Amino acid sequence: MLKGGFIIEEYLPYLPVVIAILAASLGYISGQRSGKINRFLLQVDTNLKEVCGPLNFTLQHISETNDPALREGLIDDFFREFNSLNPTLYKLGNKFIIRWHFKCEKLYQTFKISRDVKDWEEFWRQLESLRIMVDEEYWKNFDSLYGEYRWFQSTLTSNIFIKICKEVLHFLFQAIHFTTLASLIFVFYSIWDYFLIKYFPSGTILLSVLVLTLSIMIYGFLMIIGASIAGLRNQRESLIKKVLEKRSPKIIDFWEDRVLRSSKKEIPEMYKQRNIEL
Repeated sequence: MLKGGFIIEEYLPYLPVVIAILAASLGYISGQRSGKINRFLLQVDTNLKEVCGPLNFTLQHISETNDPALREGLIDDFFREFNSLNPTLYKLGNKFIIRWHFKCEKLYQTFKISRDVKDWEEFWRQLESLRIMVDEEYWKNFDSLYGEYRWFQSTLTSNIFIKICKEVLHFLFQAIHFTTLASLIFVFYSIWDYFLIKYFPSGTILLSVLVLTLSIMIYGFLMIIGASIAGLRNQRESLIKKVLEKRSPKIIDFWEDRVLRSSKKEIPEMYKQRNIEL
């Protein structure tokens, strides 16, 4: 015992040095992270304004245009503005999308020379893939920059009591999300334990199911009293909603009173140039 105490006393003078080193390291890491986040947000802001936003909306316009001649004119303008010589494309920040864009540009140049239907179909498939990728990139960047916009818009204009209630409800939503996920994992683990290990008591499965049911009930209650708060700090669409939009749009139509179109579109008719007789 004396020996252990002697060792502690021996190294005790070095404790302030260790604490100072740890504090400096944590401060450096925190500062580096804060600087990187601020730089990232500046890059995202530039991305949305100068590259990703114009790319996304132009591609959406091209995809929704039904007139073949007008569509081809829009594509010409698109690759005239966003071509491989445009230095602003690097601000997109996504190497994969940039390379895919260059691939589409080459395919379109091939089609313009050949005017072949197969070349058009190949180009259009790749362009649709580019449109989907750019659209996903745009909304990810939008969420990164404006993810908490509605939250601050709501809380900064509220009085202190309403703001505290919203903060508490948000905390409860986060807590119940974690509890529900943990309860679901516990249900599967207790079932696995019952058939293979048999380490837990016999009533563990029933207990885990009850805890999961209670968590779901509490979450439902929170949604009733605070449904408008649940999505204020995150404007992203849930994975369930995205799946339903693609697989069962009628369900979304029932809840939101709108018709959702499928993301899969048929290849439109190519523009056939007319020969002018002199």
